[in-house]
Amino acid sequence: MDNIVRSQRGYSSDIMAQLKIYLQELPINCEKWANSLLELSYQVYLELNSEETQELKEITDPLEKSLSSLIVSEEEADRYMNIVYELCSVYERRSYIEGMKVGARLVVELMKE
Repeated sequence: MDNIVRSQRGYSSDIMAQLKIYLQELPINCEKWANSLLELSYQVYLELNSEETQELKEITDPLEKSLSSLIVSEEEADRYMNIVYELCSVYERRSYIEGMKVGARLVVELMKE
């Protein structure tokens, strides 16, 4: 009876024990998409949130126009913009993964209390 009451209250140690069992029984095969579960989580996030935001357009559109006026060909301007987009993607990925690590550390600290 005590076990039922404890699991109904959602003790973090019980939840973590159940989660560990679940993960051991159903391992995730992510090697072909990512090197870690954090990277895989980011890939899923990116897949579901791939729409360009208004904020990003407001920042990149003036840059794209400036490049187009400074560079002879559209292809060259596109190459530079691709570098910009790649840099943005690298920083977004890194920020996402670091944010997830902070969240995980928060959960660990909360479980200690």
